[in-house]
Amino acid sequence: MQLIAILMAAIFALGGRWVQLYPERLVPKGHFVGPDTRGARFYRTQMAFLGTFMVVAGTCGAVLSLISLLRLAPGLVTFIATLVGLAAGIAAAAHVRREAKTRPPYISNNPYGWWP
Repeated sequence: MQLIAILMAAIFALGGRWVQLYPERLVPKGHFVGPDTRGARFYRTQMAFLGTFMVVAGTCGAVLSLISLLRLAPGLVTFIATLVGLAAGIAAAAHVRREAKTRPPYISNNPYGWWP
């Protein structure tokens, strides 16, 4: 059961990475009028928060499930696993945010509007 939990948490974290790198694939073409409208900026902020949460939660869950397989001292191991999982999740989220910021901005070729 723990291996399935690790796999699902890792898939959740990878989904958060995908959301941060490709937010334009989540809305229909022509959804926003321009790249600097209030709605487009708010959408990009939402996707950054959602993706960051998914990366932190997925990484933390995967590490917690992986370390909990040790079963040495349940209380101590769970506490240490939680701390290590949070640290790994925050490090992964910071890495993905840096990766997302280095990507070139999306340029839409849709005549009906822009989408982020």
